[in-house]
Amino acid sequence: MSTFIPKDTDARLRALMQWARMRQEQFSEAVFITKDTVLGFLRRQIERGNWREVQEVLKGKPMTKAGRFLLDELRGKVVRKLIMRLGLRPVIAVGLAVVLLPLILAKVAGEVIGWMRNRH
Repeated sequence: MSTFIPKDTDARLRALMQWARMRQEQFSEAVFITKDTVLGFLRRQIERGNWREVQEVLKGKPMTKAGRFLLDELRGKVVRKLIMRLGLRPVIAVGLAVVLLPLILAKVAGEVIGWMRNRH
């Protein structure tokens, strides 16, 4: 999952929080909103039969047009929810999504892989 995680994630998060003047509670809520959005979105995509595209996104390699579309759509949903639920400015919401989404996707992918291994 290292393909997802930028090298300087901690520094980027700290800088973004400082620049946006976010409190820890706001940041925690942003993480919760992002994870909730990702899980709901991926669940709906799987229910629609888009399993291959979901796999691409979780592997960090959305190579097909459908996979890239899914990732772009997911990013947009996360940004919109951060704006609506936390009242963040769009530029801050985009910055958070760019940093948080890869982390959340990596965590979800790890959980899915672990779940699949335990089932078999």
